[in-house]
Amino acid sequence: MTTPVSPILGVDFTSTPTAKEFKLGTMAVGSDGTEWVYVQASGAITQYDAVAIDENFQAAALTTALNGAGHKLGFAQVAFVDNDYGWVATRGSNISVRVASSCAADARLYTTTTAGVLDDASASAASRVYGAVAVTAATGTVMAVEVLASFPRAGGDEAVS
Repeated sequence: MTTPVSPILGVDFTSTPTAKEFKLGTMAVGSDGTEWVYVQASGAITQYDAVAIDENFQAAALTTALNGAGHKLGFAQVAFVDNDYGWVATRGSNISVRVASSCAADARLYTTTTAGVLDDASASAASRVYGAVAVTAATGTVMAVEVLASFPRAGGDEAVS
C-alpha cells in the first residue's frame, strides 16, 4: 500500500477511526502519486469498493443512482463501518477496486447491481464510470483488481436501459 508523503502529520491511509482526526475533505498525496480525500462513511463500505463522495464528504458504496447524482468518485482501500472516518483514493495508480467476474482489462467500467462493484459490461440500469480503467482482468468471482484512475467522474444520467 502507498504511504503518505503530504506535509500533513498523522496521515494513515489504513486507519478508520470512529473520531474525526482531520477536516472532512482534506486532501493528501501518496508516495506513488496517488491522491486521497478524508471522508466519513455513510454506511458500511467493503474494502476496495468504488465509492461516491458527496459535497459533505460522506462516502457510500457506489450505485447507479449515486453515480447519476454526479458525486466525486473514489476507491476505498480499507473497509469502513458506518460513520467511520478515513481516507479514500481519488486518483492515481496502484489502487484496487472490486470488479465483477470476468471483467476485462483496459475496458470501459460501469456500475453494477452490487454496490461498490464495477464491471466492463453495461447491464440494464448501469451507468458509466469515466476516467477509471481496470489494469488487469478479473479471473473469477467478484475480486479486487488494480485500476488506473485519472480524474474519475460519474456518468451522469447516461444510464443504460
